[in-house]
Amino acid sequence: MSADTLLVALLVLLALALLLRRRTARRRADLGLPEGPVVYQDAGEGPVKTLYSARYHLVGRPDQIVQEAGYYIPVEVKSGRTPRQPYPGQVMQLIAYCALVEENYGVRPPYGLIYFEASGTWFEIEYSPDQEAAFADTLAAMRRARAAPEVHRSHQSPPVCAACGYNALCDERLAG
Repeated sequence: MSADTLLVALLVLLALALLLRRRTARRRADLGLPEGPVVYQDAGEGPVKTLYSARYHLVGRPDQIVQEAGYYIPVEVKSGRTPRQPYPGQVMQLIAYCALVEENYGVRPPYGLIYFEASGTWFEIEYSPDQEAAFADTLAAMRRARAAPEVHRSHQSPPVCAACGYNALCDERLAG
């Protein structure tokens, strides 16, 4: 391969890299994703660090963490249908990720994001002291239920029952 051919190939690769970078930045802006770099991504190549909270005795892996203006913003991506507002469990999951981010990165995120792929809809969830207290209460209730000798179904939703890992064993399951 001649030097001229190699130079042309390198210039083409550089142009493609710049085009891809511009296209990625435009897509991020179209989606509403914060402009900062993605510093953590659960779905990707190689092993992903699981975040741990000693305060809550909790582990988790948000889908992404985006750095924005000195903050680390957790992002949770949902593939199912888009509700009018995120479900309480989805909000608590995101608040858990906010707590994990705060403890692992040393900076309290002001909010987290939930993205629904089906509609391209974003929800910004404030990480407030009230939200954190509700999360701590929810976590305590879950731990009490886990230690209880018997836990009853807490909903009236056949689709939720159908998706449960204990459906085949549960004598309270709903017909679906």
